[in-house]
Amino acid sequence: MFEQVEEREVRGEIFQVTHRLLRVPRQAYLAVVEGFAEPFSEVAVQEFVEQYLKWCGDRDGVVGMVRFNEEEGFVVMDAAVRYRIDPRGRPSCGCHQG
Repeated sequence: MFEQVEEREVRGEIFQVTHRLLRVPRQAYLAVVEGFAEPFSEVAVQEFVEQYLKWCGDRDGVVGMVRFNEEEGFVVMDAAVRYRIDPRGRPSCGCHQG
């Protein structure tokens, strides 16, 4: 099946993904996302991370997928955040090299 996949070279802006690991008291988390009907939805969790990054002064990161768990009064998040990098530093999987 995967031999049918066509991967194209990316031109222009390139991104590097980093992970932000956050451990937040449950009540603090709920206070930030109180306007959401479902506070533990993907959208609400991403909004929390975006607000946190703004609070930190990080205006360049773009929030992608966020995984989260609850543990003993805390919400633990692993947020993938993209940042622009120099295209010459682009990582490659090497899948198509012979």
